[in-house]
Amino acid sequence: MQHFIGIDVSKANLDLALLDEAGNLLATERIINERRAIRALFKRWCKELGVEPGDALACLEPTGHYGYLLLEELLEMSMPTWLAHPLDIKHSIGATRGKNDQVDARRIADYARRYQDKARFVGPGSLKINKLKQLLTCRRRLVADKRRHQVLLKDLNRHMDKSLRALFDRFSRERIVQIDKQLGQLEKQILEHIRSDRQLEHQYQLLLSVEGVGPVLAAYLLATTEGFTRFANARRLACQAGVAPYEHSSGSSVHGRTRVSPQADRVLKTLLHMSALGVIHRPGELRDYYQRKLAEGKPPMAVINAVRCKIIHRLFAVIKRGTPYIKTPLQMS
Repeated sequence: MQHFIGIDVSKANLDLALLDEAGNLLATERIINERRAIRALFKRWCKELGVEPGDALACLEPTGHYGYLLLEELLEMSMPTWLAHPLDIKHSIGATRGKNDQVDARRIADYARRYQDKARFVGPGSLKINKLKQLLTCRRRLVADKRRHQVLLKDLNRHMDKSLRALFDRFSRERIVQIDKQLGQLEKQILEHIRSDRQLEHQYQLLLSVEGVGPVLAAYLLATTEGFTRFANARRLACQAGVAPYEHSSGSSVHGRTRVSPQADRVLKTLLHMSALGVIHRPGELRDYYQRKLAEGKPPMAVINAVRCKIIHRLFAVIKRGTPYIKTPLQMS
């Protein structure tokens, strides 16, 4: 690569820093986060600084929907694009003093230049995954809003003025009915989007074959693993979900108990937790495993965490084999 572009993304603006292969700063820019501004900037850089899209590496942190327009434009230009983990960038910098968006953009560009051999490029299929992520994000917001109104009905409205209680209850009930209708439409849209891609549809059906995996968890897994291209094995996905246990010891004086990391995808961890709770309350191999470990004196949460890991390994197994999960006769009994 001859050029490296670091991009700090925010809701309103994009801060960009352009470095050459020797690490020299060639340009810094702040533009509005809109398609027209993005196209104009790269067209000017190509003309004035000789930045060729195919020989430049763009690097940015994953910032959710604020970066979707930028990703679409970069992929349309066929520019190699790397979504780097924020913690990797932070740890590579070392001790720092002060920060602003322009400095962050330069640091991201320098990270891309120094660690380009570790880059994992975003592909055209990421646009479909991005759309799925947007649909799932909207669903989570609706579910949270519904839960808020359920709490109002169950608890908070009871402590309101008597003359207002009936009115507030009616508002909450009407809103819950509206949300349920919107959730139905949204879940239909999610399923249609998955079915529009043959590979995603095949993987979706494989995931649903695993005991305890429902439509929401299956769709979220497709989104967070980017069609199972983001993680090389089940252990790495377990790390992402915060369910992989790690040893905590050092020398002869530090012997902490094995524990999971707090650095996790909280949504995925919650979905896996609900899946594990479901399977341990239904007859089957995992419930038998749970009860056996409890009888051995294992802490309940440690066993539930082991069940979550087992579910992840089953998910990876069906994707790797390309065939649905089938219970053995022993598991069916």
